[in-house]
Parts: sequence; C-alpha cells; structure tokens
Amino acid sequence: MAEPVSATGAAQQTPAAPVASAWGVVAVALLAGVLAASQVGKVIVALPTVRDDLGMSLTASGVLLSSYTFVGALLGSVAGGFVDRWGRRRMLALALGVLAVGAGLGAVSPGSPVLLVSRILEGLGFMGVAVSAPAIITAAAGERHRRLALGLWGIYMPLGQFVVILLGPWVIAAIGWRGLWAVNAGLLLACAVLVVEVVPRVPAVSPSVAADGVKPAPVWRNSAAVLLAVAFGSYSLQYLAVIGFLPTMYAAGGWADTSAAVLTALVVFGNIVGNVSAGVLLHRGVRPGTLIAVAAASMGLAAVVVYAGWAPFALSYCAAVLFALFGGHLPAAVFAAVPSVARGPREMGPVNGLVVQMSNVGSIVGPPSVAAVATHVGGWSMSPLVLSTIAAVCLAAGLTLRTRDRRIRT
Repeated sequence: MAEPVSATGAAQQTPAAPVASAWGVVAVALLAGVLAASQVGKVIVALPTVRDDLGMSLTASGVLLSSYTFVGALLGSVAGGFVDRWGRRRMLALALGVLAVGAGLGAVSPGSPVLLVSRILEGLGFMGVAVSAPAIITAAAGERHRRLALGLWGIYMPLGQFVVILLGPWVIAAIGWRGLWAVNAGLLLACAVLVVEVVPRVPAVSPSVAADGVKPAPVWRNSAAVLLAVAFGSYSLQYLAVIGFLPTMYAAGGWADTSAAVLTALVVFGNIVGNVSAGVLLHRGVRPGTLIAVAAASMGLAAVVVYAGWAPFALSYCAAVLFALFGGHLPAAVFAAVPSVARGPREMGPVNGLVVQMSNVGSIVGPPSVAAVATHVGGWSMSPLVLSTIAAVCLAAGLTLRTRDRRIRT
C-alpha cells in the first residue's frame, strides 16, 4: 500500500506505534530474581537448625553465610560479559538450573563441606540470574514503561528475603531444613521451565567487537557505570550492616527471638515499599541521580538515630523503617539508569555485572566494619561513623550522576 502523499508531493511518514510491554515476561524475570534472593535468605533463617544438625562451628557457619556473597564479589563483571554471548533467555534458565542443583545438593549434604560446595553453586546461579534478568526486563518493557519495570526489579532481593524470613520457620518446623532446601530446588526448576516457555528467544551475539569493527572499551572505563556501581555498593554496605544486626540489637534490648525476627521483617518490607514507590516516581519522570542522592542522604541521617543510645525504642525503630524505605529508592534508580549509562545494548550485561559485583563487595565489607567499631567502643553508638561516611560517598555519586544526566538532556 502506498504511503499518503501531502499537497507538496512529499510522502508523509506515519508515526511508529509505541512498542507494547510484555508484562508476562517481566513477571517471570522478576519471579526468577525473587527465588534467587530467597536462597540468600534461607540460610539466615535456617542457620541455628543447620548448626545443630551438622555440628558446625560458629566460624564454619560464618563461611557458609559469606560464601554466596564472595562468588558475586569475584565474578560479577565476568558473568555480565556472558549475557549477550550466551543469550539472555538461555543464561537465565541455566542459572536457575544451577541454583536448583545447588539447593538439591544441599538438601542431601552429609556434612558441612558438601553444604559449602552447594552454596558456591548457588552463588554462581544467583550471579547468572542477577545479570540476565534485568536485560530480559529491559527488552520486554516498552520505552514508556522501561523505568517502571526496572524500578520494580529492585524489589527482588528484599522481597525474596521477606518471604523466606516469614515462611521459612514454618517449613522447617514441618519438614526440616533439608525439606526447605528441597522445596526451593523444586521451585527453581519450575521457574526455569517457565522461563523457557515464556521468555522469547533472542539470538546470542558476540560482545567482543562492535558493529564498526572496534573492540569496545572495558566497562570500568565507563565513568557513569562506575558511579552507579559505587552507589549500589555503598547502599549494600549500609543496608546489610543495619538490617543484619537489627535482630541482635532487638534481642539485646529484651525482645524475644520471634518478636525480633518479625520486627526485622517489617523493616525489610519497608524496603520493598520504597522500591515500588521509586519505580512509580521514575515512571513519572524523576531522574535516577536525584533518587540516589535522596536515598543516600536519608540513609545516612536515619542510621544516626537507629544507633543513638539516647533515642527511645519507638524513635529508633521508626528510623530503621525510614532507613529501609528511603533506601529502597536506590536499587530501583540504579537498575533504571543502566540502559542510559551503557554505551550501547551490548554493554548492558557488563554494566549490570559491575553493579552486582560492587553490591556483593559492599555486603562483605559492611557488617564486619560496623561490628569492629562496635566491638572497639563497646557498643553501637559509634557505628554511624562507618555508615554516614559511606552515605556521603553514595550522595556524591548520586549528585554527579544527576549533573551528568542534566548536562546530557541540555
């Protein structure tokens, strides 16, 4: 059919219709992330039972907790480089399969060494999910909804942890910690099948050479990507350092273990709300750098009140909720900014990998740093020295990204 012709004789171009968002694909990718995050949290909730069953020392249990994070800290950017080379759909399905194998091996492990190997496998699978799922969401969401969809992706970690913190004790009471591992293995396998059925196949490409024949520069030479990674690493350091010690603080304050766990779960839920609200704000045009800066400033100030010895419990607890709530804006903003920061579609995987890698580095450094300060001074009151300093670094990164974004738009 011929194009319509104007009175001047020039062909009129019909505006292209906006690309519809495939929300089913987005939901499956988000489900994969939530299940992967549940594998991070299941050890936290099951650790006392695991230690009693396997006779693990406190040191061995610490290694079991951190092994998952060390894998991401070492291999994050490497995993990001393989997303387009292997194909996003294939990598996500394979990563879920590796997670399932790790969970299954953990369910039948006769002792600590095999359980540790299973956690390393789970760490590898988690990295595959963390770098491939955002790429799938980016491709599935139309331009109009992309920031909203990527903002929603930010809830995968707190939502996965929230679910397992609430439901894990019930499952363990019914079928034991090995049963919890086995249930997770089954859910991960089912999700892998769902990925194969729902996510469209995209041809894999080699990221080694660009279309003009020039080899792209390493991702760490992308200053904006490095700023995003620093912001996310700073957030993870603060978040895990605060959330990880809340049950200990509340138990020391006289709360029962169950009550302390519920109080902590409600704080984590606040982080979920923050991620969702950030997705809405991004959809309405708020810039990612602005949200990063606001989140950093809020977390730094709230941490002071959380650890303040003079603050009554109600005020300290409200500060913890606000810490998680406003902090939840940061992951959503970071993931939403990745497409605009990447120097082309093929760099999205490496940028996601660098961001996740720095997140894991922050998770490793944060809790020991806060614990060391608390041990040295004999209490938690000086912990904000670490947290507020890191918040200032995160604030500087957010403001720099905001200035960069404004300069590009101008």
